[in-house]
Order: sequence, then structure tokens, then C-alpha cells
Amino acid sequence: MPLIKRIKAFYQKRKKIINTTLRLVISLGLIIFLIFSQFKDFRTIASTLKDINILLLVLSFLTHAYGIWITAFRWQTLLKTQNVNISIPFLSGSVLVGMFFNNFLPTSIGGDVYRAYDVTKKTGFPMSSSISVLVIERLSGIIASGLFAIVALFLGFTTIGGKSIIIPIIIFVVISFVLFFLVLNPNILGLKKLAKKIRFLSKLFDKLRNVYETFLSFKKFKWVLVKVMFYSITLQFAVILNYWLAARALGIQLNLTAFIFIVPVVTIIAMLPISLGGIGVREGSLVLMMVSLGVQNEKAAMCSLLLFAMLVIIAIMGGIIYGTRPVIERKEKDKLL
Repeated sequence: MPLIKRIKAFYQKRKKIINTTLRLVISLGLIIFLIFSQFKDFRTIASTLKDINILLLVLSFLTHAYGIWITAFRWQTLLKTQNVNISIPFLSGSVLVGMFFNNFLPTSIGGDVYRAYDVTKKTGFPMSSSISVLVIERLSGIIASGLFAIVALFLGFTTIGGKSIIIPIIIFVVISFVLFFLVLNPNILGLKKLAKKIRFLSKLFDKLRNVYETFLSFKKFKWVLVKVMFYSITLQFAVILNYWLAARALGIQLNLTAFIFIVPVVTIIAMLPISLGGIGVREGSLVLMMVSLGVQNEKAAMCSLLLFAMLVIIAIMGGIIYGTRPVIERKEKDKLL
């Protein structure tokens, strides 16, 4: 067998492992590059941390508590439209575990697969429908990011490093709204009629019927979608506060409006499937944007690393929940017997 075919066969067998390993290397490489490129030595790191405001840093970290709760509440609101009732504590735990898995799966939305599975395991709700609910949830979050980016444009933040970002942001927002519209109106493309005519599509449609019907059902819950959109906007604002408070803790003088511009762009960039959970890509893009707005390299890098450390702490909490939840569930079952 020729060498190229052997390599191709090897890759196909171990595709997931190779891709995950590659993204892990990219993530670690980007973080290491960030540290060594932005700090002269460890004394510079110590100097940057010397006058940090602990209270503001703690307040920055606490915004994650609201973020986890509102994400669970938003998720619960969408699930109720499908007659699925789960408590906020359970969904909050699932959100935390999802954040834990985000560090091992490509892109910053990889943990949603676990969240969908968790609801299916808990309630018997079809996995395909569970994923569909999370698609609606995610799209509302993406649109919220886009809306804040549009607000930033009106506030005068239109360039990064001298290059205009007006067109890319407008394109992103338009695509997001179009996707949201198509998800809520899956019949507009005539897929159901087309599936009846083509055998292959008919079989595929039968497998995805739950997805189709779940998307279609949300048309009856317009007020719920409005509330979910509001929750997503408040969640995005909490992320903006998270970044702003961390920056203020380091003495960075950028005002809140600057982060209305920075955070949505960083969030969008972090969705690119380059690294694990957006690690490295998110931090690097944050530094680039903050430096372009006049922040010292060392302080911008330290801010990004502190925010990354917060995500690591949250992920560890999710890992603990993931490890202990089966034990707790077994004990609860034993009590009922």
C-alpha cells in the first residue's frame, strides 16, 4: 500500500484523537506564546499583579454565578415549551459540566452535546429534540453578541488595528438572524415535500423528524422567544461586566463601552473550531483588541490570563460535579428502595 494511502487510512481510524490532540497542542501553544511574547520575565508578571484590586477581581469572578444561573433559567424556559420540567439546580450543574467538557471538545460550544445528553438521560426527552432546544438557545446568544457588536459600532468602535470591522460584523449579524429565522421556519425551504420525492432524503428526514418538529413548535411560543432573547442579552452583559471588572482590577482604564465592543468580537472569534474550547484564540484576540485600544501589552495579557483562570476554575467545578453526580444519584436511588 502506498505511503499516502497508509497515512490516510491511519488518519481515518484515529481522526477524532488526532484532531483533538492537534487542537490541544494549538491551545497550549497559543497560551505559551502569549505568556512569552507579552512578558519579559516573571518579574514583569509579579509587577503586574502587585497592585491588583482583589475586590474587583472577586466581583468579576462572581459574574459567572449569574451567567450559570441565567443560562440554566433560559434553558429551562425553552424546555418547558416541550413539556420537559427540570429543576434549575440540575440544569445549573449540567451547565457547569458542559463548561468542563468545553475544555476537551472543539470550539466553545462542544459541551452542549453533554448538556443535551444530560436532559435525555434525566427525562427520556429525545436526544435530537434536546439538541434542537440548545440550538435555539445558542442562536439567541449569538444574536445577542451580534446586537452588542452593532451597538459598539454606533458608539464609534469600528476598527481593529486600523482595519474596519463594520462589514464583517454586519454580515455576521445578518447570517445569525437568517439562521434563526430558518430554524424557526424549517418548512420554508420545502424540505418535507422534497423528502417525499427523493428516497435518500426521505430516510434522512425520518431520522431528523424530531429536530424538524421541535424547531417548528417554537413558532407557537413567540413570547417565550422574546423572553429568551432578553435573557441572552442580560447574559452577554454579564460577560461584558466580567471582562470590564477584571480589567479594572488591574488598573486598566478602558471604560465599559469599550468592552461592549471587545467582548462580542472576542466571543465570535472564540467560536472558530481552531482550538479546544476557544482556548488561546480567545485570549490572543482579547490581547490584540485591548492593545489596539491603548492598553499596555503586559496588562492586556494578564487580564486575558486572569479571565482564562476563572474559566479553568469553573471547569474544575464542573468536573467535580461530573465525578460526584453518579455517586449522589446512586445514594438517592438506594434511599427510595
